[in-house]
Amino acid sequence: MSEKHASTLARIRAVTASPTLYRLAAALEYERLVGRTPTNPLYVVLAYGVLARVLRSGIRVQVDLQDRATWLMIRAQLEQGLADSGIDAPPPGLRPPVWGHWRWLRDQRLATDEGLAVLDRVFPELAVDTAHRIGLLLPAGPGSFTHPDPSRCAYGDGTLIRPIYRPPEAVTVTEADGSTHIAYPHPRTKELLDHPPGRFDPDLQLHHGQLGPVQTHGYVCWHARGPELYQRVVLAAAHIPVPGAEAATAIRVLSRVHAAAGDGIQVVVYDGAMNGVHIDQVMTRYGYLLLAKQPTSSTAGDTDSATLVLNDAGRRTRSYPLGTIRHAPVGAVEGCAHQIATIGGRVVEVGLDETGDPVVLAELSRGAVKRFRRTNGSYHFNIGYHVPCAAEPFTVWLSPHAEATGDPRRPQNLRVIPETDPDFDPLSGLRNDAENFHSNLKRTLICDRAMSLGWRRGLVDVYCFGLLNNALTEARAAAVSDARKRRRVVTRRRASDPRPVGDGFASTRTTERRHQKG
Repeated sequence: MSEKHASTLARIRAVTASPTLYRLAAALEYERLVGRTPTNPLYVVLAYGVLARVLRSGIRVQVDLQDRATWLMIRAQLEQGLADSGIDAPPPGLRPPVWGHWRWLRDQRLATDEGLAVLDRVFPELAVDTAHRIGLLLPAGPGSFTHPDPSRCAYGDGTLIRPIYRPPEAVTVTEADGSTHIAYPHPRTKELLDHPPGRFDPDLQLHHGQLGPVQTHGYVCWHARGPELYQRVVLAAAHIPVPGAEAATAIRVLSRVHAAAGDGIQVVVYDGAMNGVHIDQVMTRYGYLLLAKQPTSSTAGDTDSATLVLNDAGRRTRSYPLGTIRHAPVGAVEGCAHQIATIGGRVVEVGLDETGDPVVLAELSRGAVKRFRRTNGSYHFNIGYHVPCAAEPFTVWLSPHAEATGDPRRPQNLRVIPETDPDFDPLSGLRNDAENFHSNLKRTLICDRAMSLGWRRGLVDVYCFGLLNNALTEARAAAVSDARKRRRVVTRRRASDPRPVGDGFASTRTTERRHQKG
């Protein structure tokens, strides 16, 4: 058996043994008022869709399942997985599912508003339960808001998936009365048609990615991961409804993750798509810290209040003023004042040099981070900074929230965990795994292109790949648990065995032979 074949069989066993597969299928069950009984229960057809991501083709799954030995093996695995999950559902049918069964379930149930709403609600709950089983997102887990732990971190990212069908050529036709309408030239005759000829994706939108504008679909996913292999958990997924709404979509999906995980999450990580408005929303609504890449250039709103300051590297950089802090040292006749500002997310004390230019005098070290819950249900953070005053060092408490509703400047410039903080790299590095997930997702498609028409079917494919990812995580967790149980059994047997070990056996046999000779 080749290594690739063995890997495929291991992935199939992980899918059929996944508790999440059966629990999600139970939540997706619907009442059948008319028609004959299906050939296979819903969890079997759902497994078909997940196996399509393993084999990269829905038709390939049908061809492989037509082999009698293959279907009997998978059917037995499905029966065992159903029994282990404890779900009350009928056993798999005698005949394997085919492409038409999966296509009907996908188009008529999963890709509808009702089906996507169930996936949006139930999938995060099951994913968080999987995360708990491997020690992630535990409310009583390690870490704090001062020093968040990676096991209580959620990270997300967006991706663009182009369809396998090219968008149709379109022209604007101006009528004699001045009205205009869109027409589609025939590819051979160039006759103008009212509808596009051939197969095309009607839901395409013009997104701007790294390669420029492209007609495609955008999706957002949230994840959590442990330190070992196969410990990534896909928490949620969603479609970006309009171009430029990636950050807003990510925050909306995070609400589902927050409802399931609660205080199990301390910090979330995203890329530069999150700005000050989104950072303040995450802290206020969900009570999570947010790590995002600091932009290198200031926006127009930041320029109004920014001041060029000579930093400790000898370069002029923009700063955001935080105000003047006054305090009275013990025994001092007069108090002292300290001008503080932010540079690149970190808090510094600024002053004037001998030439009168503003310079950085000292960097304030971050202390404790405290979170409070207000009566209206929102959250509020305060950060303690140690001011190295020559007369008497003291601690000042600053809020990273917006000073006014909708004002992004303060949360954009005052980062709770800036890029220079020792806690930043271990947490921010997790976001690279989100890009790895998207890369692996596209590898399950043909030429990295979506084969399903429409964003709804494409989102179902993303959910199926998320199920596959979580199934592999569950399979590894089960294997580790079984190995620990076997080690405990062996240890107990050794502890309860009264016979000596090592040279004791040899000395006992020698004594017995001496007695026999005597």
